[in-house]
Amino acid sequence: MSKATVERKVIGILYDFQKARKVWGDLVSDGLTQANALVNVQLQQGYVDSAAYWPPALSQFTDLKDRFESKLQKKADALAMDFETTFTKMSAQYAKMKLQTSQFEYLIEEATESFGEAFVFKEPLGATCTLEQIWIQLESIFGLYTQQITLNREILDELIARNQHSQPQFVTSSTASTSSPPSIHKAQGAKTALSDPSAIGMVVPPARRDKDQGMILLSAWLNQPHLKTDALLTFDEFCQVELFGNE
Repeated sequence: MSKATVERKVIGILYDFQKARKVWGDLVSDGLTQANALVNVQLQQGYVDSAAYWPPALSQFTDLKDRFESKLQKKADALAMDFETTFTKMSAQYAKMKLQTSQFEYLIEEATESFGEAFVFKEPLGATCTLEQIWIQLESIFGLYTQQITLNREILDELIARNQHSQPQFVTSSTASTSSPPSIHKAQGAKTALSDPSAIGMVVPPARRDKDQGMILLSAWLNQPHLKTDALLTFDEFCQVELFGNE
């Protein structure tokens, strides 16, 4: 293996890594559309039991409510399935990034055996950076996606769990603080139980509660909070200047 081969492999690994990141971004957009539609249907389900939802003229149609509930549930199930499919595709892109990261680590081992530690730790491979410095950058970005895929899984699980007809309930401090996974609240800077009226034993209308929870989940998915914009932009510039710019 020549040093030129090492450089070509590095460029190939980073190219595939960046390609997986781009597909991930597209899937975020797809998932947001699906999740938003699902939350809207779930909110509709929450209104079905309200007498104000049904005009008096419809009271003669005794099975109308049941048929409407069934229609909404089927629509919610289909949207939930679509959203889960999108997450599966996203997981596939994460697996590709993990593979590229592992391949880079193996490449460092090969380069060390072939050319010595000085080549890996001291000799610039790209414009100015060594193989080790490129590896540090790659591993750091992959770490962000590792955190985000975990959060995305929690968002999916929470939306699937919500995919049942909501019933009124008395919300106390114990239930309010567990309405969504802690990591979702932490990532979004959501209100704590002590800053929420429901935490002190107030009756929170299901529709309002569900809407608030739904907005937190949608916001967490949209913003992908673990994927720090500054870090990603720096990595993109790093790849372009150090390696891709030489192609």
